[in-house]
Amino acid sequence: MTAPASEVVDASDTSSFDADQREIWDEQKAIYTAFLAGDRARIDRRIHPDATIWDAVTERIARGLGELDAIRATRPTGEAEQVTTRIEVDEPIIDVSGDLAVARHVLRVERVDADGTARELMRVSQGWRRIDGAWHIIHSHEDLFSVEPLA
Repeated sequence: MTAPASEVVDASDTSSFDADQREIWDEQKAIYTAFLAGDRARIDRRIHPDATIWDAVTERIARGLGELDAIRATRPTGEAEQVTTRIEVDEPIIDVSGDLAVARHVLRVERVDADGTARELMRVSQGWRRIDGAWHIIHSHEDLFSVEPLA
């Protein structure tokens, strides 16, 4: 299989972001970079232990990291494993109100599996909360589209 990508591609214009918006966006991209590196601890460090998560590939909501790990455990492994070869993020919208924030962005993923290459388009919405000075995801919702993303 093709080797995983080494970075997250971000061509979005975030020049108008304030410090909180920039920190949240940088944390989001760090999560995707950790995903590409296969570093679950780095992925989870900014997800609140009690967060609710609608993962794109299951209809069941995860209530906390334990349930998210149970969903992760159902993903294909070995020859059937999907290898992500490219992640692109775009169109971030982040609204901050005190210690709460709502963030939205577009996520494009290219992957290789036993059936070949596939591209996926997702819309991601998240709630963030600042806890002890650091932003944490308290809710995440991914909508997966089966259509080919626009070039």
